[in-house]
Amino acid sequence: MLSVLIYHLNSALLPGGFVGVDIFFVISGFLISGIIFTALDRGTFSILDFYRRRVQRIAPAMLVVVAFSLAAAQLLMLPEDAGRVAKSAVFSLASLANVYFWQYKDGGYFAQDGREDPLLHLWSLGVEEQFYIAWPLTLMAVGRRWRSPYFPVVATVVALTSFVLGDLLFAWDPSFVYYLPATRAGELLVGAILSAWLCRNPTWSLARLPTTATAAFGAILVLGALAFYNESNVFPGVRAIAPTVGTAMLILAGHHGQSGALRVLVWRPLVAVGLASYSVYLWHWPLLAFYRYGYGEVSARAAWVFFFLALAAGWLSYVLVERPTRAIRLSPWRTIVAGYVLPAAVVGGFGLLLVYGPRLGLPMRAANYLEQLADLRFKAQSALEFDYVCQGQRLTDHDLTSPDCVLGADTPGEPQAVLWGDSNASHYIGVVARIAERAGFRFRNLEIGSCPPLAVDPAPFVDADRLADCRRSLQMARTVVEGFPAVIISASWSGYRDSPDRFLSSVAETVRGLVSRGKYVVIMGKVPVFPQFDRRCAQKALTFPFLACAPLTMKPNPEVLAANSFLRQLAERTANVAYFDVTPYTCPNERCSTAWGDGEPMYYNRSHLTMAASWRLGDEIVGRAGVPHPFSAIAREAEGR
Repeated sequence: MLSVLIYHLNSALLPGGFVGVDIFFVISGFLISGIIFTALDRGTFSILDFYRRRVQRIAPAMLVVVAFSLAAAQLLMLPEDAGRVAKSAVFSLASLANVYFWQYKDGGYFAQDGREDPLLHLWSLGVEEQFYIAWPLTLMAVGRRWRSPYFPVVATVVALTSFVLGDLLFAWDPSFVYYLPATRAGELLVGAILSAWLCRNPTWSLARLPTTATAAFGAILVLGALAFYNESNVFPGVRAIAPTVGTAMLILAGHHGQSGALRVLVWRPLVAVGLASYSVYLWHWPLLAFYRYGYGEVSARAAWVFFFLALAAGWLSYVLVERPTRAIRLSPWRTIVAGYVLPAAVVGGFGLLLVYGPRLGLPMRAANYLEQLADLRFKAQSALEFDYVCQGQRLTDHDLTSPDCVLGADTPGEPQAVLWGDSNASHYIGVVARIAERAGFRFRNLEIGSCPPLAVDPAPFVDADRLADCRRSLQMARTVVEGFPAVIISASWSGYRDSPDRFLSSVAETVRGLVSRGKYVVIMGKVPVFPQFDRRCAQKALTFPFLACAPLTMKPNPEVLAANSFLRQLAERTANVAYFDVTPYTCPNERCSTAWGDGEPMYYNRSHLTMAASWRLGDEIVGRAGVPHPFSAIAREAEGR
């Protein structure tokens, strides 16, 4: 649990901290299976009593957190976002949070940051609860045959299949791999297999040296995953084997004795945190999500506050909710109905009312008119809201051929240029279109979300969940680009992972390859980035105190300047390559702002211009400079035709 908390506070401190959830799955599979195996052997297993125990263990604290999140969302969040929280709450109460976030979470390029969704973390509880439904029924069908030597073999095959499926299905649907039990079952089964072994061999033991070696190797596997895995990896999948097997080794060693690694785990403060770990996990994420929703990234100072706040909230929940409800002794049916069904129906009914009430015309809360109260003089629209912007997470034939994707001068014939890149190319469409109208050429735009315009394999730079779509779309885009004499490229030059030098070297290789095939290339620099910018700040300030919403101003980011400088120098020393930067127009006197002087928004989010700003910027450039020099060659090509 601590690894997950640290990761969520600052992923740079523990890049693989997310595997804490997988460690938890192993422990859960081990403990639950042990309970069932023992009861099956004794002939005392009762499915109702099993569910009674699970309800007492899980439901009370979860219900409190869901109710809190529902109420807080209504008070603090904008209507559309609060409605999504209500919908996720209903699914969570039905043990389907993971299904909701797989099916309904908005994964669009400009979607709300998932870290601002207060119930996102309940996906893991959905996986666990679905395991609690399927696994006992499976073992009941197996009965005492779980002692058969074939049982661990079959379970191991199923577990390995689950791990391999994670890798095989990731390119098809990374959300499916991340959220659903089919690719998480291996982690739970690792714990179950270990439990079956120990239950079958209660007198088996390890000597001190093998125990120490087992604990040490298990700790290395777990700590290695925590330190060296990161969110850009394919996960879960075969990478999940290391931390899950490592966890099983620690459990096995702990079952047989003490070692240095295990003595750390029984340190009293860690034991105290462990007792409240479930409640800490439940509470830490909503607290962080609501803070991020209003105030943005968690600073180093705020992270310390939230660390202790999460521990305090979890401990209070453990003392006031978990421990008292576990002590209640009722019949299984009464426990299930009174402890879960009835309160879940009340909270879920409230959630459904919040989801469907506005559609029925019911006045739900003051937040329904927050947008009317907020003094937003201009509407900020992203590039993706316009039909002439041909950006996709996965390119289609329509994107490659549609006449809607061609802009510029009203001249006959085929377009003379193509604008190729990621979303940072999309937000330049207005700029390039205004220049093209003045210069007399036409261009096709072709953009791939989170996928840079490269002639080389993008794998070192693109996150795993985008890699398959990026590769496929780049192959399609490169075929189209070959048909144009001029290529305008733009991307988030300073925003791709891996070494910036390595990435920019790949960009340079791509540019030189285009030139070698007779292309004229215009490289467009990146606009400055405003990490704390929130276009909905004025609305959120009505419920979040001390939220400053004046346009942000700053000097250009050093990393953006460095990337742009590299590209400028590349153009200067390479024939038939030109560089164009809008920064002199957006950052007069080296002071950049998120809004124009009259208050109209310039930025849609932290790193993208609004489409209105793109067209306005194009007007300013043409009005002050006419056709900028880098585009003159395209204009001459158009005249030559």
